[in-house]
Amino acid sequence: MFDLSAQAQSEAHDQMRALTRCQIAGALSAASSARVLAAIEAVQRWTLVTRLGGRHLDLDAAAMAQLPAAQRAEFDLRVQADAAKGFQYLYETYPLYDKFHGGVLAAEAPVLAELFAALNSPAFLDPMRHVLDAPEISFADAQLTRYREGHFLTTHDDGVDGKNRVAAFVLTLSEGWQGDWGGVLEFQTRDGLVADRFVPRGNTLSLFKVPQPHEVTPVAAGVAAHRVSVTGWLRTGRDPGPEAGVR
Repeated sequence: MFDLSAQAQSEAHDQMRALTRCQIAGALSAASSARVLAAIEAVQRWTLVTRLGGRHLDLDAAAMAQLPAAQRAEFDLRVQADAAKGFQYLYETYPLYDKFHGGVLAAEAPVLAELFAALNSPAFLDPMRHVLDAPEISFADAQLTRYREGHFLTTHDDGVDGKNRVAAFVLTLSEGWQGDWGGVLEFQTRDGLVADRFVPRGNTLSLFKVPQPHEVTPVAAGVAAHRVSVTGWLRTGRDPGPEAGVR
């Protein structure tokens, strides 16, 4: 499923050493990319995630989309008010890791189950160990993420005690995304200045060491396209299973 050539790995390795982040175009074979994107488009139930009052919320995305305009406007105002106070996010997710460990992923989405298995195979993990100079990487967790109009993820560094995260990855599958639509992965200095920007590109793997400050910029008003990615972390130690979650 993955198509990571020796040349691509070598170039990514050099970029990672110089910048602690890199992008690899054409990470999946063309046929696999098309199959995975079709499987993602067939997902029936997405979860809208955000924080309100400092508490994480999992909401039914389809039900939220059907809210009366006034109720949805009130909800969005509350989300933005919390964003002004600190860490905040608003996007849709489908939890590959939890569904795999729960034994339901293969039945719900067999192509996505194949993808998750590939993420935890030598075909993916060995190149990642090389690119990152991290032979200790033992597994990957993952979720689907979908950013639509107004969705965002404010600045954070992915450093969470006990998660043993070596690096984060974002395998973007959306084709034809434009930088002025938002949804850009931005990296920042410790002083809050923009250090780098990764505009979403189809079938492109973005990889960066943890911790480092970054955000996903808001998807602009009026953008009908969706920023669709497979997002996760490369981790060390024993895979703890679904009780650890992937957030």
